[in-house]
Amino acid sequence: MPDLRGLARVALAALLPLVLPASASAGFEDLAGTKPGELGQGSLFEGADGCALCHGGGHGGDRTYLPHDGWAGTMMGNAARDPVFRAALSIANQDEPGVGTFCLRCHSPIAFVRGHATPPDGSAFDAVDMQGVGCDTCHRAVPSGPPEAPYHRGDAQIVYDNDLDKRGPYADSVAQVHGTAEDGALSSSAFCGQCHQVTNPGRRLRDVDGVETDLAFPLDTTYEEWAQSAHAQPGGQSCVDCHTRRKSGPFPVATVPVAPLRTDPRDHVFAGGNLFGIRAVMAKDPARAAAFPDAFALALARTEETLAAAAKIDITSAPATAAPGEPFVVTVRVENLCGHKFPTGYAEGRRAWIALALVDSTGDETSLLGGYDAANGEIEASPPTRVYRAQHGRWNGSAAEPAEDLARHDMILSDTRIPPKGFVPTITTRPTGEIDYGDGAGGVRSWDEATFTVAAPAGMTGERKLSARVLYQPITRKYVEHLAEANITDSNGQELLAIYESVGASPPFVVSKAEVVIDFGGGSGSGGGGGGGGGGGRDPGAGEGCSCRLPGQTSASTTLPALGFLVLLFAISARSRPTRGRSAETIQPTQAGRPGPV
Repeated sequence: MPDLRGLARVALAALLPLVLPASASAGFEDLAGTKPGELGQGSLFEGADGCALCHGGGHGGDRTYLPHDGWAGTMMGNAARDPVFRAALSIANQDEPGVGTFCLRCHSPIAFVRGHATPPDGSAFDAVDMQGVGCDTCHRAVPSGPPEAPYHRGDAQIVYDNDLDKRGPYADSVAQVHGTAEDGALSSSAFCGQCHQVTNPGRRLRDVDGVETDLAFPLDTTYEEWAQSAHAQPGGQSCVDCHTRRKSGPFPVATVPVAPLRTDPRDHVFAGGNLFGIRAVMAKDPARAAAFPDAFALALARTEETLAAAAKIDITSAPATAAPGEPFVVTVRVENLCGHKFPTGYAEGRRAWIALALVDSTGDETSLLGGYDAANGEIEASPPTRVYRAQHGRWNGSAAEPAEDLARHDMILSDTRIPPKGFVPTITTRPTGEIDYGDGAGGVRSWDEATFTVAAPAGMTGERKLSARVLYQPITRKYVEHLAEANITDSNGQELLAIYESVGASPPFVVSKAEVVIDFGGGSGSGGGGGGGGGGGRDPGAGEGCSCRLPGQTSASTTLPALGFLVLLFAISARSRPTRGRSAETIQPTQAGRPGPV
C-alpha cells in the first residue's frame, strides 16, 4: 500500500498558496453579507476587552450580569481560541484547501470583514480577531433588509455599514466614547440564526442513493430546528429566553456613574452545552483563564444548569421485585425540553444516551446497560442502549460511508436526536428512522420511550435503586483522536489530544435521572430511598459533575499549570493509539427503508 500520508503532504504542498478549488468554491461566492474591503471607516472594529472598562468589572459585587463579565468565559467569547475548532480547521484546510476562510467567517465574523480570514489558517488574526464573537460582532451589525429581513439566515452572512454606533435595545442610550442606536431586532432569534445555521456551500447534500440535491450540505441546523418547532410560535421561547438570564430588578448595564437603571437587564453568558469546550479553552490559554476567572467559572456553572434543563427521564415501567440472574423489563421515557433537538449543534462527537444501573445503599453501582468505558471512551455495546446523535459522512462513489471530516461531508447517515416539541421536519432536519418519533397522527413526538430487558447479577440480594440516567458528552475520544491522527500540517490535533487528557477526557454529564426501588429478595434492604422522579444534572461522581473547576483546582484558581500541560503534550505527541473497535452507537453506512433525500 502506498504511503498515503506522504502523498498527502506532497499534494498539499503543491496546492500552496491555499486557494479555494472549483469543487469547494461553488456557492461560497454567492453568500450575502459584508465582504472584505467593502467598508471604509466601518472596518474600524474595536476589541471586546476594551468594552469591559464600562461594561464589566461587576456591579455591587455581582459579577454575573454585566455584558463583559458574562461574555468573557463563554464559547462565544472564545470561538476563535477554541482548540477543537483549531484542530478541525487544520483538517478542513487539508481536505479542501482554502475552505478555512469560510470556517473563520463564523468563528470570528469581524476578522472576515477585516480581511484577516485569509490565509485560511487564521495566521493573520490580531487581538481583535481573536475575540471571536465579540461586542462589535453583534452590536455593530445592521438589519440586512428584504427579502431576508431582518437578517440573512445562516453562514455568518452578517451586514455591517460605516456607522460606528453601537446598536442595542434602548432608545435613550448615551455614551461618551461611542455613538448609540436603538435596534430591537438584536435580541431576536433571527439574529442568532445568522450563525447558528451552518451549511457547506461547497458541498451538495446527497440522498440515500448518492444523488446530489440542490441543497448545500447542512452542518448545523440548530436555528432551523427551533424555527420548525412550537417554541417559535407565538407564546413560545426565543433563543435568548433560554440561553441568557435576566437580572431581576432595576440595574445599570454600565459602570459609569450616570448610567441609567434598566428593568431586568439580560446577562451575556449565552450558556449552551459545551462543558469540554470551556475547559479546553482554559487549558489552551491559561493566561486568559487567569485574567477572567469569575467569567469562566460562571460559564461552566451556567452550562451545567442549562444541560440539567435540557431533557427529562422518567421510569414508566419497572418491577417492584425481581429474581437475581433472571431478566426483567424496564421502560423509560426521555423527553426533550429544549427549543431544538437534543442534543443539537456540532454533530461530530456530540451525543447523549440512556444508562441503567443498580445502586446500593453505599452508592456502589452495577451497570445494566449504557455503561461508559472511560479507558477507550466508548459506550458499552452489550446490551444495546439508545444513543441520540447525528452521524454525517460522504458518498465514496458507490456507497455511503461514515466520516469525521466535516469539510467533505455530503450525506446525513443517521440522525436519532430527539426532536423539539411541535416539530415539523424539513428535508435537512428529519429523523432518519432508527428511532420511531411518530406520534401516530402524522406528527413528531418530542420524546422517546424505550423498553429494555436487563438482568441483575446472580448473587444480588436485597433492595437496590434502579437508576435511569440521560448521559451527555459534547465530544468523544474517537473524534479527538481522529483530529490528532489525521493532522499532517501542524500540531493543533496533538495539542487538542493533550488538552483532552489534561482536563479529564470529557466524562459523561448526567443531564437527568430517575430512580425506583427493586427488591431482589434474600436479605434486608440495602438500597434505601424511595420511588421515582427525574431531574438533576449534578450527580456526584457521575461525569462532569457539579464542580465548576478543573480537576485539582481550588476555588481561588481556575487555571492549569502550564508546565504540566507542556509535559503532557510532549508525552502524548510521542505516541499514537490503535484504531478503536465498533462502539454501541456505530451507525451502518446505509439505512434501510429511509424515505427520500436526507
